Amino acid sequence: MYTIIIDAMGGDYAPEEIVQGVIRACQEDQEIFCLLVGDEGKILPLLSEANLSSERYDIYHTTEFITMDDPPREAIEYKKEASINIAAQLIARGKGDALVSAGNTGATILAASKFIPRMPGIERAALAAVFPAVKNTPEDPGKTVMLDVGATLHCTPNQLISFAIMGMHYAREVLGIANPRVGLLNIGEEDTKGHEVLIETNTRLRELPEIHFIGNVEGKDIMRGIADVIVTEGFVGNIVLKALEGLAELAFEMGKRAWQKNVLSKMGIAMLSPLLKKVKQRVDYTEYGGAPILGFEKLVVKAHGRSNAKAIKNAILLAKKSIEHQMVPLIQASIRDYYMRLLEKA
Repeated sequence: MYTIIIDAMGGDYAPEEIVQGVIRACQEDQEIFCLLVGDEGKILPLLSEANLSSERYDIYHTTEFITMDDPPREAIEYKKEASINIAAQLIARGKGDALVSAGNTGATILAASKFIPRMPGIERAALAAVFPAVKNTPEDPGKTVMLDVGATLHCTPNQLISFAIMGMHYAREVLGIANPRVGLLNIGEEDTKGHEVLIETNTRLRELPEIHFIGNVEGKDIMRGIADVIVTEGFVGNIVLKALEGLAELAFEMGKRAWQKNVLSKMGIAMLSPLLKKVKQRVDYTEYGGAPILGFEKLVVKAHGRSNAKAIKNAILLAKKSIEHQMVPLIQASIRDYYMRLLEKA
């Protein structure tokens, strides 16, 4: 049985959608046990209505929580009994195998940083996000993982290299890509492009035999399926993430307006509806569940703030799959090997 700790009060639709996601995950996978952290008076009636066996869950009661509008650093310090603070402490004490939260992103990262030890050799954590990508071969999963997308705004070469190693293992163990292609996001493909940090990172990544490094990739390459893992600092990655989310929303808004325009538009869209449904599924964040925050000794999965029950269910299943495939121990071993080689060269 895998124990997933859930921040039941985090997210725009907490606790209702969070609890419904827990119920769906438990119904779909009999190996999942959920420890929900939050207001028992609000959580228990939702669980009771679904007739979910009490052997599949437990509740750690706290009424305090951090809102999406709270300043993260201040909230973490002054709301000591907030659900995300308690959840992070519980997983740090070994009460669960992974933590899932749809709450305030900054608060989630800060709570994890405060209570959960980082892996030896990891200087900063990375938030990894999965994007849909072109399938260039039948075996291609059609997904690209980018990290960091918001946890570490500015990075050193060592930090970017650790992101490449963590992303490589995520692509292998979760996306099922045997030999992930790793690219470094830059303003040009040439090795000499970008500032000093990117140039040095490019050079050092080429020296690592365990990483299938394909060189620099540009913004236009993100969804072309050229790289399975794209490495960047959090400032750039977060802008890319929000821009692509906005682009997807714009595309569907334009589709709705075209539907309302005239009969011919409706007929055309109706004919394309099977294809459009497939496209929607590929870009729908609820299908991906959440973004792991990599670099800690325990797995933390950050679900979208607007997550519904489906997204929470998929975030829990993602956490379980990551644990099942031993992703965290594999990352730890690779980071240790990387630093051992640096010491040998010194």
